[in-house]
Amino acid sequence: MKVLLVQPDYPLDHKYNPKNVFVLPPLGLECIAAHVRDIAETRIVDDRLHGLSWIGAEIQRFRPDFVGISCCFSMGIARVLEIARVAKQHGATTVLGGWHPTMLVEEIMSSPFVDIVVRSEGELTFRELVERGTPVGVAGLSYKQNGRVITNPDRPLADMNQFKLPARDLRANSSRNVYGIMGYPIDIIESSRGCPYKCSFCAIHKFYRNTYRHRSVQHILQELRQIRKNCRSAYFIDDNFMVDMRHVARLCDGIIKARLNMVLMTTTRADTVVKHPEVFKKMAEAGFILVFIGMESFSNKSLEELNKQLHFQQTTAAIKILHDLGFIIQGNVILGASLSDTEADLQRTIKISQHLEVDVPTFTILTPLPGTDLMRDVKEKDLLIKTDWRDFNWVTPTMRYQNLTSGQLVKYHLKAYEEVPFFSRSGQRIVRMLRARRLSFYIARFCNKETIKGFVSMVVTGIHRFFNKRRPAAR
Repeated sequence: MKVLLVQPDYPLDHKYNPKNVFVLPPLGLECIAAHVRDIAETRIVDDRLHGLSWIGAEIQRFRPDFVGISCCFSMGIARVLEIARVAKQHGATTVLGGWHPTMLVEEIMSSPFVDIVVRSEGELTFRELVERGTPVGVAGLSYKQNGRVITNPDRPLADMNQFKLPARDLRANSSRNVYGIMGYPIDIIESSRGCPYKCSFCAIHKFYRNTYRHRSVQHILQELRQIRKNCRSAYFIDDNFMVDMRHVARLCDGIIKARLNMVLMTTTRADTVVKHPEVFKKMAEAGFILVFIGMESFSNKSLEELNKQLHFQQTTAAIKILHDLGFIIQGNVILGASLSDTEADLQRTIKISQHLEVDVPTFTILTPLPGTDLMRDVKEKDLLIKTDWRDFNWVTPTMRYQNLTSGQLVKYHLKAYEEVPFFSRSGQRIVRMLRARRLSFYIARFCNKETIKGFVSMVVTGIHRFFNKRRPAAR
């Protein structure tokens, strides 16, 4: 038995979100590979590194029985179906998994290039499929039989501690200088799955059936040691890392005791920071240096419409707490967070962003994704203006607003990036970080060959992009 797992490329290449700036390893496929490599010859290919023609040649050479393709972003489904078409041409059984196929099983199965859909998480489901060689009777699968779609019962969500560590050794050698931020190497780790919140623009709670689980501290530390052999930086990409505060505190204690001296990053909510500053203090000691906050909106009314369950005042308080602890803050703001927004609201959002002191501000346009309450409401009100999934990319307007045109949304999205600086007053911010943490903290984590080389690469790439962006177009 042979299995080929494919990470697809995505079509987005926006002026302020260019491709190949922030490229994450294919962790989901590495997790799948770890669970089938003992029963099948397994390979992983990354479309972002090689391209479709190379993948087609690899399929022809390898002749896999199953080609598994991940699709976690709706904007990538067209590319995924192209890969599936190539796989079918060479006689492989095509298996799709991820958020988009799980939320739109019937639509995905209508494609002649898709044989099977894995719903929700796939480690144990895909293993059983490979073991049996048939989808019949495998919980968690949907497949075709005599022209109709068969949907097997859901597979119960597993204890995450029984999962094997990701097969990171199956990465291509060419990925060594690609995965990370502009040449600075970063690996990723997932310590929990699910989220107890139900934001209207998110369907994570539906994907994991309103269930939250986390791995044991020892299981996570085992994987961090695996990562540290090749990389000193790791991003916890959990849906919501900060759910069980006692667990996070115990994990930090374990990291400190193990003296891993790694640079760690993760996501959080503003209200969590305000409620549990002591946990973030411990995270700072453990090596967490950057947190991503979904700020979404500065209007409490809009936050309520998004079912975000927090207030703007908590965001401002969280920023101060995190800065006092020496964190770098990446914060995302949604433009057009309310369908009743006006140009004045967008301008106000930009003005507030200029004064919030977020180190790495990012901006998106409100996008209704499959399975979300937002998509349900937009369809009920007949407000959807786009049907091509490639447009559901967070930078293209897809809904009809009461007081804004699509052109105005695009204009203010670009305006936000142009007028809200990244890491402004860099000297002051660096001094603040140095004061918040001991100098020994930074020496232990950044004074090594790998990190210094990564920083140099990131700076050179950044300077190159800076001047290229401002270079006048050829006449």
